[in-house]
Amino acid sequence: MIVVQLLAIFALVFLVKESEGPWGIMAWIRNKLFSNKYVGVFFFKLLTCYFCSGCWAGLAIYLLTKSPYQWNWAIVWILAGGAFSLLLDGILTKLHKE
Repeated sequence: MIVVQLLAIFALVFLVKESEGPWGIMAWIRNKLFSNKYVGVFFFKLLTCYFCSGCWAGLAIYLLTKSPYQWNWAIVWILAGGAFSLLLDGILTKLHKE
């Protein structure tokens, strides 16, 4: 179950960060967020970092899969999501270059 949750975190990060999504929806949303003059820089920094995006995706997956009264493991899932996303991106980048 934990492996499935970690892969769901990476899939969510990949969808938000790299994928165009169905009918280009994710690319359109990213372009709108980046072009906003008030919060564009914040979202650009957030969505170009696998660790940052992984932390937020880890929190989202944790909230979707756990009981709302189990907040004691939330920080672990946030850090695990960021670390797993960063690690898996490094592995995939290394494999893709060869």
